[in-house]
Amino acid sequence: MRKRSTPPSTPVSQSHGQNTQGEFAVDTVGLSRDARRLLSESVSPNTVRAMRADLKVYQQAGGCLPATETEIVNYLSAQNALGKAPATLVRYANSLHMWHRYHDLPSPVKTIAVRSVIRGIKRSRDMRQASAPALRLKELHALLDSLDRETLYGLRDAAMFALAFYGACRRSEVVAITVDDIEWRPEGIIVTVHHSKTNKSGRVETKSIVRASEKARYCPVRLLEAWLQASDIRRGAIFRAVSLAGRIGAGRLSAQNIHVRMQKALETAGLAAKGYSPHSFRAGFITEAHLRGRSNVQIKRVSGHRDQRTFEQYIRIADAFEDNANDFFSLDE
Repeated sequence: MRKRSTPPSTPVSQSHGQNTQGEFAVDTVGLSRDARRLLSESVSPNTVRAMRADLKVYQQAGGCLPATETEIVNYLSAQNALGKAPATLVRYANSLHMWHRYHDLPSPVKTIAVRSVIRGIKRSRDMRQASAPALRLKELHALLDSLDRETLYGLRDAAMFALAFYGACRRSEVVAITVDDIEWRPEGIIVTVHHSKTNKSGRVETKSIVRASEKARYCPVRLLEAWLQASDIRRGAIFRAVSLAGRIGAGRLSAQNIHVRMQKALETAGLAAKGYSPHSFRAGFITEAHLRGRSNVQIKRVSGHRDQRTFEQYIRIADAFEDNANDFFSLDE
């Protein structure tokens, strides 16, 4: 009987050449300290956690590593029968592929049999993925109205939500922002984003957020200024925990904290049934900007999208008849 391996603990081993089955590892013998460090940073921690979780599912289903194409075909077919989403099954296959690649083994995932089964799954299943609905400007205002901005909690959440919307930010990007990442200009702020879901190389990206006029109902820049002044945060993470006694925490909020705070605000605003999530801020900004006539280039400067197909998936029209291409009856009148 083939021995089952253990899930990986790191994408690149720190064990100077040891390549234990079940770990993502490469031979590091002879590499400099800096070279080993760069190898260890070649895959983001979130990706490592996702691959470990995927391999754990495979092994709990009785799978062994290394795997054969027959084993992977049967595994994916069985998971499909359990109702797993096609996108999830593709991710499972990719994780198995990466495990074999890191072990310098031929990948059974790239064989005709496995690739054909994946195509069959996609063709036989509805590939439309559930997406977080776009939180439009009207709903953003309702959400901000529900917050008590006389409290540190409310002021922090207002600044955090507004920045997530107008910066088209993912929640992981919002919590990672530090004081040093903000460049203050008379016209607004420039936010430096060091890492994001689509920027695993560490390439520095920036988001420019304009200061709204005094007539505007809400301004993300003024809300951020108010939060920093009230919290007296001068360095480190901008968005932090607030104790019941009103003390500001030392570390940054987790991405999950944004979800929790948003759901609480949605309940207060009477919007909990809408299904909004923190990703709705990003989708909402892109949709709102598109419907207000902003060009794709303008929107992408904020959202950071590079792939047009991915970008277009974010434009979610709340009403099927909104901005409809065949609405030109006035020409006949």
